[in-house]
Amino acid sequence: MKTPDVHLLTTAAQVQDALPRLGVLPRVAVDCESNGMHAWRGRVCVIQLATAETDTRAGEVFLIDALALDDLACLGAFLGSGGPVKVFHDAGFDARILRREGVALGRVLDTAVHARFLGARETGLAAMLDARFGVKLDKRYQHHDWARRPLDPGVIEYLVGDVIDLGRLAASLEEESRARDIAEEIAEETAYMIDNALRDAEEDDHHARRPPWTRIKGARELGAVGRAVLRELAGVRDAVAQEKDVPPGRVVSNSALVTAARARPRSVAEVRKATGVTDDAALKALVAAVARGVERGDVPADERAWLAHEPAPRDLSARRDRERALSSWRAVEAEWRAEEATRRGVDLQVVLPGHCLADLAARGARSHDDLRAVAGFGEVRVRRYGDALVGLLAEVDSGA
Repeated sequence: MKTPDVHLLTTAAQVQDALPRLGVLPRVAVDCESNGMHAWRGRVCVIQLATAETDTRAGEVFLIDALALDDLACLGAFLGSGGPVKVFHDAGFDARILRREGVALGRVLDTAVHARFLGARETGLAAMLDARFGVKLDKRYQHHDWARRPLDPGVIEYLVGDVIDLGRLAASLEEESRARDIAEEIAEETAYMIDNALRDAEEDDHHARRPPWTRIKGARELGAVGRAVLRELAGVRDAVAQEKDVPPGRVVSNSALVTAARARPRSVAEVRKATGVTDDAALKALVAAVARGVERGDVPADERAWLAHEPAPRDLSARRDRERALSSWRAVEAEWRAEEATRRGVDLQVVLPGHCLADLAARGARSHDDLRAVAGFGEVRVRRYGDALVGLLAEVDSGA
């Protein structure tokens, strides 16, 4: 294998110069690195783009220092639906973090989805490159803080390794998927996965107004004073995390906050024991937070509303009937799906992914249009299985 040319792009002008020649290629391998494990609010730190090796020249790798750019707007068209095919391995996370920075990922080929639908036992990138090409990926930097600068030679080598072989891995998997006639199902699942990731990112934006303390597991079970204390403790924890630019959990874990909210420690020593915090300033702030919470006695009504439980279904008999129908459906579909997978020589997920099964079980389907309404089901499955599935669901409903 030829040694790739590596280009480090640290300005918007350099990125704009590189994109025109990358944009005319049929496909480009892509990966993103973020510092979510190390920062108060994670950001995309590095974006790797790799072109394929040819008979006459080595591939090229472009390492974009995302932290050096004012924003990622210059990459929007390239990474979106109008750019070349982007080869990712497990693109869901990348799609989500890019969307938070204003980039909607499009035209994706995901080698992890290919591997899963081909029935691979191990679908991690390192395992697949080793099994198919004998390529050993260096794992030293898996938990690296990607905001650290400069990018030293070892880090750059790792970043290159994550993308330089993605193109030939994709070609190998595509050839196999075409031979087994599952390319359409893979494309449908990839689109479903990307849509879900983009939707999740939008929901994150929508719920950004939700008070962070209400998302802590155990907050709902606390009494009035306990939740008031938790609210104050979480506020101090987040302020310290923001000041130090670390994830809140690195300051105090959620479980420790709930424990402290129940115990309501009054002294520095008691707070230290309950939370594990050792910083003197943070300890004093946490002691004061406990006192404020006890004095307030409860949280504001608008914040308390976030803890409300969903109302229980009123028609219990209808619910039981539906549960019996779902149980019957699961037994029927399991047999049908296994037989169909065996007949075609494909993985069960190719016939029907788990999320489609759950959706069909919950809502049923009386027509091909009902099947089309199931996210990720796709026209290919309507064509292959539409009549059979509508018939199976009708049998289940009639026997419920």
